[in-house]
Amino acid sequence: MIIYNTTFLVENEINEEWIAWAKEAYVKEFLDTNCFLGGRLTQVTSHEEPGSTTYSLQLFCQDDQVLDQFKDTHLATVQQSGIKKFGTKMLSFSTEMLHLGDYEG
Repeated sequence: MIIYNTTFLVENEINEEWIAWAKEAYVKEFLDTNCFLGGRLTQVTSHEEPGSTTYSLQLFCQDDQVLDQFKDTHLATVQQSGIKKFGTKMLSFSTEMLHLGDYEG
């Protein structure tokens, strides 16, 4: 499984609006592409930037081929919805990770 992670740096002045939008609409946009098995939205607490809050959206994808299909077909449209709504008050970057295993204590 591939984890497609996007990290967002959200200015505090739009934070409440952004988190509501992310929970109600943005994650759904990704999942509606049918390229992901599910996802997880988290707040990053280990690295804080003054005046902003950092979030991570982790989306679970079956394999590289499906992720490539998402990037080729849907990524630009999904990214534009955030840019259109929040402009530069929300910055983001994405990384791809190979899932190696789950462990419980």
